[in-house]
This record gives sequence, structure tokens and C-alpha cells, in this order.
Amino acid sequence: MSARAFHETPSSGVTAEFAARMQGMIPVLETKRLILRAPKIEDFDAFAEMLTPPRGKYYGNTQTREEAWGEFMQLTGTWLLRGYGAWVATHRDSAAVVGFFQIGAEPGDWEPELGWLVSQDAEGKGYATEAAKAVRSHAFGTLGLASLVSYVDFENKRSVRVAERLGATRDAEAEAWLPEHEACCVYRHSKEEVQ
Repeated sequence: MSARAFHETPSSGVTAEFAARMQGMIPVLETKRLILRAPKIEDFDAFAEMLTPPRGKYYGNTQTREEAWGEFMQLTGTWLLRGYGAWVATHRDSAAVVGFFQIGAEPGDWEPELGWLVSQDAEGKGYATEAAKAVRSHAFGTLGLASLVSYVDFENKRSVRVAERLGATRDAEAEAWLPEHEACCVYRHSKEEVQ
């Protein structure tokens, strides 16, 4: 991309300071290998790469960069509206973006969602499970949420394995409530799995 679109350009001056103060209010979660922190506009390139073709095939339909921007704004804006939202997981040693993890409330959701997107380089290394455990603990512990589910595309075998490693179980009743065009697995997380 030769010239960055205005909406993808970080602020400067007073507005950048205000954005930094707001980002500083989002809790930082830490695991053995990862730091989960507030999203910053500079993280959008990594996010867009995960949602646009070919990586975005499991996130509903693959998206354009502009559609990915809308998703990015929704995930970050949820913090202001609900008190939870998305974190950017970075590797503790290199600060490289590993993925995005969220407690979400998107249109069509009946209850809070534990969701994840990981970069291609991060696949198969256990980062998704590690970060999702930290987010789940925050959801059930700090936030005191009563329920938490994950929506996983039937064909996304890696995400199915993450949900299963987290101890989540398929919830046929919750799946029956989904519209036909959004058919996917619904995995229910248990507070008992949180250590």
C-alpha cells in the first residue's frame, strides 16, 4: 500500500495523547509468552491481513480492507459501550502481533463471545489457547460474566481444536438459535475450566 488512507493514519498531538489515555484504561493481560494489550491504529495492518483473502475465509465471508476496518472499529468500540472488547496479543520477547482476542457482543450474538484470530506465523504454537485462557479468566473472574461462548466455523479445524483444548463443549441448543446463513459450531465455556 503506497499511501495510507486518512482513517488508518494515527493521530498526533492532543488527540494522540487522548487516545493513549483511553488505551491505558484497557486492562493488560499477561501470559508466559504473551502480552494482551489495547488495540492501536498501528495494529490494523495485521488485523486486515487476518480478515482479507485468503486468511479471512473462516471469519464469515472474506472481506475487503474497508470492511475489515469496520470490524476493527467494532471490536475496539465495544470497550466504550460494554466495558469489554478486543485485545492485541503480542509476543513478550519480540512485540510481534500474534493475534486478536475478544470478549465480543456482535449483531446476532445471544451472549458474550470469546473470539480469536491468529496470524499465519502464530498458528500451531499454542498461542491461541494461551491467550484465550487469559481472556476467559478475565471474563469469568474480573468481569463476573455469567456465560461465554465461542462461534467457530465448522471447517476451521484449528479453531475447533482451540475450543476443545479450552475445555469448551458444543452447545446444540445455542446452535439451533443461529440463523441458517450463520451456521457454525457454538462452544460453551465453563467457569470450572478457569484456574
